[in-house]
Amino acid sequence: MHTFIMEISDFLIIVATGVVGGFFNTFVGAGSLITIPVLMIVGLPPHFAIGTNRLGVIGSDIAGWYEFNRKGMIDYKAAIILAVPALIGAFIGANIVLEFDEVHLKRIVAGVTVIILVLIMLNPGAGVRHSRVRLKKHQYTMAVITSFLVGIYGGFYGAGAGTFLFYILILIFGETFMESAGTHKIANFSFSAMAAAIFAYKGVINYIWAIPLFIGSFAGSFVSAYYSDKIGNAWLKRIFFVVVSAAVIKLMM
Repeated sequence: MHTFIMEISDFLIIVATGVVGGFFNTFVGAGSLITIPVLMIVGLPPHFAIGTNRLGVIGSDIAGWYEFNRKGMIDYKAAIILAVPALIGAFIGANIVLEFDEVHLKRIVAGVTVIILVLIMLNPGAGVRHSRVRLKKHQYTMAVITSFLVGIYGGFYGAGAGTFLFYILILIFGETFMESAGTHKIANFSFSAMAAAIFAYKGVINYIWAIPLFIGSFAGSFVSAYYSDKIGNAWLKRIFFVVVSAAVIKLMM
């Protein structure tokens, strides 16, 4: 196993980074856009940063899943529809991470994100007002295919993958941002766990660094999920746009 020495200061930095990442993972699904770069800055090589991050951010998924389930804000039918293809996609993505051109993939993701942000802007009620209706077969098919592609990206790189789950839940399933924050945790957990297992098998996870990230992301997600109903969908939408816009800029760099 690849080992790295961790100073106390690094431990605290990673925990703090995990807390911030856990907050964003809960509300906009873009926490890895923060955690992966920090892991690289404090000393992990790129592939180790990606692998270690996949294991660490599972803390966010577990905490958020627990708290949103307690509040009754998870649509398990929609969650399973997204989780299964995402898990399969993650298996593929994690297995090609060492061979694929990450730069081009990130730019494609950034371009698609801009398009979807525009679609949400053109529909002021999207994510704010509950608009769930009986879905047609082609909508289920679209949800499965897009979730599968999200899983591939989630297994490959992961930063911003959760954001696409928000898109699917809001634009196809008609959920609010608050409902999506809860429901997406299950699909997020499925592709994170699959990717983490593959990265562990490939030996590109540093467990010493993954522990503080797990602790921080768990704490950040738990606290943000606990207070989620005090924020409201309107503010969540504003936070979503600010963070995702910043994520697009970073992906294009």
